[in-house]
Amino acid sequence: MKNFLYLLVIILLMYSCINKTDKDRAIELVESKYESSGQKLNFDEAKLDSLYNIQPRAYADSIKKGNELDDTLAVLESQIEHLSQKESDSVGLISAALTKRRYQLLEITKTKPQFVGWKLSGVRIKNVKREVISFNFNKEITEIVD
Repeated sequence: MKNFLYLLVIILLMYSCINKTDKDRAIELVESKYESSGQKLNFDEAKLDSLYNIQPRAYADSIKKGNELDDTLAVLESQIEHLSQKESDSVGLISAALTKRRYQLLEITKTKPQFVGWKLSGVRIKNVKREVISFNFNKEITEIVD
């Protein structure tokens, strides 16, 4: 039984060493691309992030801001009746600008966030202090895309 546990631990260790992370695969693709050039890359600060057609946070923010604008527009419309013509015209201009912004936010909410790939950022070229580059990858991290 003890030998079986040792064997199982060894197999798990070997599997974890063989199994590459998404970041490792991305780094390998970049290294293979730059293999023929004389540039050496530093991946110490590199970070792999997911890419979306619209970020989920931006999508949620547009919904929240749209709801806030709806509330503001409702208040403005209720107040406009009690104002003089000059004040009413000014509030009307503000209301029109807010309504235009609301329609822009509605367009954003029609676009649902979709995962489109990966981005490896923070890659530095060795011996060049300020040069930081990024690479985009397809969903499977099998090729670098523009």
